[in-house]
Amino acid sequence: MSTLSIDELRRVERHLRLPGFGMKEQLALHDAHILIIGAGGLGCPALQQLAAAGVGRVTLIDDDVVSLSNIHRQILFGVKDVGRPKVEVAAERARELQPGITITPIHARFTPENACDLLGQADVVIEGSDNFATKYLCADAAEITSTPMVWGTVLRFAGDVCVFHSGPLAPDGRGVGLRDVFPIQPDSTFVDDCATAGVLGVTTSVVAGLMVTATIQHITGLLRPDLPQLIHYEALAPSVHTWNVSADPLRELVTDLGIYEDSTCAIDPTAGAESSWSTRSFSGSMFNPSPARGSRSVSVLLDMVARGEAIPVDIREDFEVELRPWPGCEPVHLPMSSTTEIPSSLKGKTLVVACAKGIRSARFVQKFSDSGADMYSLPGGIDGLVG
Repeated sequence: MSTLSIDELRRVERHLRLPGFGMKEQLALHDAHILIIGAGGLGCPALQQLAAAGVGRVTLIDDDVVSLSNIHRQILFGVKDVGRPKVEVAAERARELQPGITITPIHARFTPENACDLLGQADVVIEGSDNFATKYLCADAAEITSTPMVWGTVLRFAGDVCVFHSGPLAPDGRGVGLRDVFPIQPDSTFVDDCATAGVLGVTTSVVAGLMVTATIQHITGLLRPDLPQLIHYEALAPSVHTWNVSADPLRELVTDLGIYEDSTCAIDPTAGAESSWSTRSFSGSMFNPSPARGSRSVSVLLDMVARGEAIPVDIREDFEVELRPWPGCEPVHLPMSSTTEIPSSLKGKTLVVACAKGIRSARFVQKFSDSGADMYSLPGGIDGLVG
């Protein structure tokens, strides 16, 4: 076990004054190696808090660059950082907080090819991505390597946190993993991401704080619960609820990585904050809707609009339309959040319905399938047209 410099002792002095938290616990943080997946809304505040807490070594992986829309919740970034790799900027900020930290920024995607190697070198992994594919890849790699995984998700005004530790090196030789609670990765065709459904920026910091608290508890051994606990946080009418989670005795441990298709991690944007994904069953029909009627390719649908054979309908919200108009098109605007029926002027017509990414539009077509209009959802949405 290493020792702390005088400057580091001064920096973490308030920790050492805590009852039950002494030099042993601080040195455990200093000697720990944490892997953070994602330098976004959860990864940024998590890294900030881990560096401030005195964690000695962090590996941070993310393949994205800073954009202006990140800054309201990804608190390590500023306007001058737009266009730079997120991991590069985040590492600089972490070193400013704790000059002695060893941080390895990896500007790359977290994949089945590097997952087990990265997790096998870490004491704990903080899973802060924004998509189900990465979360399930991390969970499976964590089970294979028996690496404790601090899992978190946030959307709109709510978030969830849990520490999963499963695999042969778990304390009981089995443990509890993500797939014990949520066995199947949700289908990507029926979920939106925070870019579509929105997120209160400060909620990500609160959820990240809960994740880092759980990480510190795990590393130092402070008041760790006997059973893993899923924590659900609500920002509005603020509340925190916890549930004990246990292993599914019929589920076999994961021993090999599988195929992980991209899917965003979120809730129905027309639902309330209580609908975060952790409170739902993945085995139900919510994540397996019936196919949209009359599916056609983007090029065919755009040709129909161009020839006047179909009416374009934009169901995005006002601010979305203002930020990113439908290129070369003057659509009918029917915001999904306020549309209760198809206007009579559109009944009997052929409609091409578009949202940002094609997820809400597919729901819209299903919802109003008996409205008297012949509707098609534009695959990939407006974002797919403008990049």
